[in-house]
Amino acid sequence: MKRLICAALLALGYNSPSNAEPESAKAVIAPAPQESSPPSAEKLDLIHRFMKSSGLQDRIDSGSFLERYAFIPELGWTQGTENTHQNKTLIEQWTGPIDALKAAYEKYRPQYQEAYEGHINWEFTEEELRGIVNFLESPLGKHYLDGSWRMEAYTGTNMEETEEVLVTKAVELYRAR
Repeated sequence: MKRLICAALLALGYNSPSNAEPESAKAVIAPAPQESSPPSAEKLDLIHRFMKSSGLQDRIDSGSFLERYAFIPELGWTQGTENTHQNKTLIEQWTGPIDALKAAYEKYRPQYQEAYEGHINWEFTEEELRGIVNFLESPLGKHYLDGSWRMEAYTGTNMEETEEVLVTKAVELYRAR
């Protein structure tokens, strides 16, 4: 059970730009308006445009943000399936857990949609959303989003060996305590 909890915590702490604490969070310059009333029709439209232009809506629609859980063996993906697991191709062994996650996700998808819409409403004013959406939908904003994806993919791939060394050293430091 302890391994399962650790694996889940590891997955929740998955390193991605969307999980990183921005510099601006260290010294709050523009606090969230913390809007708790439902958004106006115009603001809801901006929320939907923001979600679409930022790529968030695609991730919610597909459930792709859950795929990281498919690669945590401690979650027990192959328990009780040893015989059938051996007969599966490598592709099937990788896609099976992803397919299962996405199938289970369908029931919860509306909750994710509502949670994101509610938080975006809480986090940004209508004016802020208008500015963000105008930027994201502009050629420069599209280039920014595309370039950010390429940068993360490039550095993620090119830093694998460095991260392996770094993590090994961190484990050694931890064990030496």
